[in-house]
Amino acid sequence: MTGNTEKITKGEDYLGRSCVVCKREFQAEDEVVACPRCHSVHHAECWKEKGGCGKTGCPQVAQTIRGERPQGDGPPPPVSKKVIAGGILASVVVILLMVFWPKPPDPAMGRTKIVFLGPAYQELSDVVTELVEGYNATSEDVYIDLQLLPPQGMDTKLVVLIAANQAPDVLAIDDDRFAQFSSEGALLPVGVNDEGEPIYGIQHPAQLTQLVVWGGTENPAESLEVLHFLAKNIPPADLDLLRESQTSTFPF
Repeated sequence: MTGNTEKITKGEDYLGRSCVVCKREFQAEDEVVACPRCHSVHHAECWKEKGGCGKTGCPQVAQTIRGERPQGDGPPPPVSKKVIAGGILASVVVILLMVFWPKPPDPAMGRTKIVFLGPAYQELSDVVTELVEGYNATSEDVYIDLQLLPPQGMDTKLVVLIAANQAPDVLAIDDDRFAQFSSEGALLPVGVNDEGEPIYGIQHPAQLTQLVVWGGTENPAESLEVLHFLAKNIPPADLDLLRESQTSTFPF
């Protein structure tokens, strides 16, 4: 039940009378509301605070001067159609940008990409990087994707890639991994020995590793080309000295 609409009057019409809510006498300058249902008199602020008539049992509620509701009172205001349309438009723009935003150019530029994974050693890494950049600048059919990792993290990375069926095409691996992969038939033959038997690795010219081709490569001919290019062009190091250095570092 809402009752009739009230109106604000001046306190000078109610001098000597008291507000039914706060019990204070009205002053001439006060704003006053008389309940249109039971005629109880209120300060306008008291009427607002009560949300209508303050007399017990009177059902009159404020119709025109109810105070602002506190935040969180009642349901949130409806979202305008403009806001909804703007949100939809923004989503569409983001999706279109994701689909049509120009992708960075493929460095292979249509050539067959061969991934080479090996351990990184500072001076040798610089030499190999320069060598591969020169190859990529002149090769018309094959592009080498050079991936050199710290030696202590390479084996873990290699295991993860193999498990994900993303093994590199060409690898530089230590003797233990070479023995394991060879025995498992996981490597592609890279040549034959004097007896005509297949060989599965070529000694890295400057590391104590074997250069091999992963048996599951999708581009065996191109992978063999890259392997032989690296084996032929990487400047050789004294492997015996490297073995002695490794033995003295790890005597056990």
